[in-house]
Amino acid sequence: MKNQRVIGILIGLCLIVGLVCLAFLPTFYTIFSSFPEILLGNTCLSPETKPPAPKKYMSAEFVLDQISPTEIIDAYYIDLQTDGLFWDPGYVGFPRTRLSEDEILRLLDLFVAGHLFHLPADGTAYQCVVKDAGQSPRLVPCPQGENYMDHFMSAKWDAEQRETVGVVQLHLDAGQLAEIRVYRSASGLAFEPYEKTGEWWLKGVAPPSDLLDNLASRVNLPLVKPLWPYLTSSLANSVAARIIGNHYWSALDVVRKSLAVNRTFGEIQDIRPAVGLNTFSSWMDSTSLFLTLRVVGSRGTGAVILQGYDCFDLQMVFEGKPIDDDENYVCH
Repeated sequence: MKNQRVIGILIGLCLIVGLVCLAFLPTFYTIFSSFPEILLGNTCLSPETKPPAPKKYMSAEFVLDQISPTEIIDAYYIDLQTDGLFWDPGYVGFPRTRLSEDEILRLLDLFVAGHLFHLPADGTAYQCVVKDAGQSPRLVPCPQGENYMDHFMSAKWDAEQRETVGVVQLHLDAGQLAEIRVYRSASGLAFEPYEKTGEWWLKGVAPPSDLLDNLASRVNLPLVKPLWPYLTSSLANSVAARIIGNHYWSALDVVRKSLAVNRTFGEIQDIRPAVGLNTFSSWMDSTSLFLTLRVVGSRGTGAVILQGYDCFDLQMVFEGKPIDDDENYVCH
């Protein structure tokens, strides 16, 4: 009898511990997925929806030929068409093609052979990158920097008008990322390695090349991958609201009621989080929400990004094409 009572107490304690763990499971998941950013008031829906840390970017190092091709585990050309902001690094819904090893080497040769330059923040004088044999790259004053900048701005403007803007994205074996925005024009190529920190803030110009044109001609439309595909849309949205807060529902309501979204997608049939940046930030008196959503309408499927809190900047990609709509600032 005594042994049966002990066993009953142990079973009861196990049940209580199990129920407590189950009750706090969402909290544990939120801490795990958002650590260490949660210490600074940043929460994300899952580890794969975090923005890369600034030190993870190795874009300048790639165009400076400081990365061995053996470090590259995957590479893509992504056809942005226009010079849109805030879609990096996932570029959810944009057409893309995977690069071969030979194409990676040809791109590297193209960037290395170009002219890299920099204008300091004080605007005193242009500096150009010099790469002497056997020595590290360095910046030196160069009188031709202004001409390079004129070429860069002209090619960029032309690419934006012709919708020939793209990005070369390389994933490295150490979990790092190199990303170079490219502007294809008839007069030549302008390119800009994307960095968030570091000593190199460069722009570049190079002669025209048919390589990027060939890459752009073979891009394919990727699927907009749903986050937590094993959950129904209803459950996925509920989990997202539990992690981020009830303001998530307000953001979904903004998308559903948006005239621009309904004009583009048709009658909205499904909305849920997509694999992309999904974060909530609260620090001091500043609060911000950034969501990447998969939207299915009667006309097709695409992605919507929202950023803001009470009012949102809303951008869309529908069937692989960025949609520029005048009604992209909405409030709930």
